[in-house]
Amino acid sequence: MRSLTLLLALVLPLAAADDFGSAQPFKSGDTVCFVGDSITHGGTYHSIVTLYYATRFPDRTLTTYNCGIGGDRASGIMSDEKYRLNVDILGHKPTAATIMLGMNDVGHTDYRGVTLTPEVEARRAASLATYEENMQKLIGVLQKAGAKLTLITPSIYDETTTLATASPSVSVGGNAALGKFAEKVRGWSKQYQTGLVEFDRTMNAINAREQKKDPTFTIVGPDRVHPGPVGHFVMGYIFLRAQGVPQVVATIGIDAKKGKASGAVNCTIGDVKAGPTNVNFDCTEKALPLVVPDEAKAALALVPFMRELNEEKLVVTGLAAGSYELKIDDVIVGEYSADSLKAGVNLAENDKTPQYQQSAAATKISQQRTAIGVQLRGLASQLYGMSKSKVDVSDAAAVEKALTTRLEASQKDGKPADARLTAALDAFQKREQLAKDYDAFAVSLREACQPKPHRFTLTKK
Repeated sequence: MRSLTLLLALVLPLAAADDFGSAQPFKSGDTVCFVGDSITHGGTYHSIVTLYYATRFPDRTLTTYNCGIGGDRASGIMSDEKYRLNVDILGHKPTAATIMLGMNDVGHTDYRGVTLTPEVEARRAASLATYEENMQKLIGVLQKAGAKLTLITPSIYDETTTLATASPSVSVGGNAALGKFAEKVRGWSKQYQTGLVEFDRTMNAINAREQKKDPTFTIVGPDRVHPGPVGHFVMGYIFLRAQGVPQVVATIGIDAKKGKASGAVNCTIGDVKAGPTNVNFDCTEKALPLVVPDEAKAALALVPFMRELNEEKLVVTGLAAGSYELKIDDVIVGEYSADSLKAGVNLAENDKTPQYQQSAAATKISQQRTAIGVQLRGLASQLYGMSKSKVDVSDAAAVEKALTTRLEASQKDGKPADARLTAALDAFQKREQLAKDYDAFAVSLREACQPKPHRFTLTKK
């Protein structure tokens, strides 16, 4: 725990508060659609946001949907209102929605191995103009449908990493072009009075900072486009900072000298029995710490998440000098000095507490729901393509026939079956059960995060 605390202390703020953007937090009862491309489709930033809300606000009912599709553009969504817009997004009847598009809209082929001619410049300008036209149409449609909107600047393209396995095909100037797209998004957030989340500023800052120390670092990944779990956790952190959500899980204050509670933030404290060498009390915290998934834990060295968004502080004053054993529900969870308890210890860092264990179980439920969401998005991607090809995607028989035909065609000349088509056909045949499971896991996640009372005991060693 000491090494983790030291590590977190070294993570410096990357930006002023307003550099994260500004957006209203989601409300209880909201249905939220995260609209985007492959970075949303296969990513987890929205799952981190969902998990935060489940652990921090267990009294709120919040339903979130991954509405990303790989390869999508603003123009793609607006060219398929019948399925992509009206069924895949608006079919959820969102009361809130986020939009992150731009990575495909920028037109990377115009930045790879090309000479900057007037024709290339014209194509680049046309890509920006097309983005501008269709993003504003999409904003208008979602706002007309009653969705409270949050715009997200595009995540970054990493053209500077020297990682040996990084893609040798580099969009030179692609990240700067995305910066122009981000400026448009900032303007629209003011024009249309939407929330704003600034992914690009903090991600660029982290990339620049870390690549000074290690040129092979990338917050994105080897393909220069798609962040992995660490990058997505950073994105989730940025999103939550922009929403201004609470830093504190709970603050549990006890004055051992006076034998009473000295402060309670987001918790209730009772039955305090305390002296200079022993403290006993009951506490029910109204939230849980967020347990960072194992594959994303390296993000804690990049952003001050624990300090800024995950503080579950135990503060005990009036203790005699020395070391104290902490038990919760009669289980030893740690040992702390009187000085550290006086300053306050962050229990969210302690994986032995029952609160941490309860939250870890919730994280697993969240991951199961996320996995089902990715399956459903794979199917949605195929339906989207079919809809553009004039297949009636509301006709189950027509969809199954089209998927089967495409799968068979992919196996010609002894080629292995297209894994995406195989997965989509399987998901289509199980679509009703998958949708039920997706919603059921949302309910299970809320139930798993409900507050529980605990008995705390501090005893001088």
